[in-house]
Amino acid sequence: MAPLIPLPTSYLVLDGVVSGLLLATLTFLLREVMKYANYKSSQVQQIINSGALAILFVLCWVGINLLILYILLSEDILKLFFPTIPVRIFIALLVSGLIILFYGSIFRRNQEEEDNPIEATLEKIVATEPLEEISETEDNCETEVLEHIAVKNGQKIDLIFIGEIISIQAEGDYVMIFTAKGKYLKEQTMKYFGIHLPKNKFVRVHRSSIINIDYIQRIELYEKQSQVLKLQNNLQVKMSLAGYKELKKVLNL
Repeated sequence: MAPLIPLPTSYLVLDGVVSGLLLATLTFLLREVMKYANYKSSQVQQIINSGALAILFVLCWVGINLLILYILLSEDILKLFFPTIPVRIFIALLVSGLIILFYGSIFRRNQEEEDNPIEATLEKIVATEPLEEISETEDNCETEVLEHIAVKNGQKIDLIFIGEIISIQAEGDYVMIFTAKGKYLKEQTMKYFGIHLPKNKFVRVHRSSIINIDYIQRIELYEKQSQVLKLQNNLQVKMSLAGYKELKKVLNL
């Protein structure tokens, strides 16, 4: 505002403080009003409502700001702020528009989640727990397909054939391999097994789980948050939405 107002810096700082406090207060109030808006109404009605809120925001910000300055300063000094009114209106419209767009998208999504909680929660799981993607270069290059896995067991080495594996679970820097005979701890990464296991038999259904489709018994909904695979040997494996889609692709569902 300094180029528009021939006033000392102290008055400009006062104006900035008042404007900032008003902005924080009006933003909070606007957010609370938008929380209870009906986002299922027609698009035209939503535009009208948003426009009304923006106009009210502008009037409150500019009007209350000038009123406070009038109370704190003399009338002659207040008149010097009048040339800045168009700039204030523009800034208020810009800020209110951004606030309405930002919180509108959040509250609209919340209402959609309330209407369909299962799908919304599954989408959240994908967003927060994505599968480690293999680059196209890695995916297209020729990789060795494992036929068996050697696991050191004390002074012995156990040989696990691929067909015996029910599932593989991440355990920090190790993986736990589950079979009908028992479970085995192997120092290896999930990404390695995701690349080298047969893709027509093994699916990474979660960032921490790979399963053998030959051992699937059924798929169940688990606490309205994700889908769970019931495997043989009483094993249960949680799935992400991306993993569920990949499983359906392998199973041709």
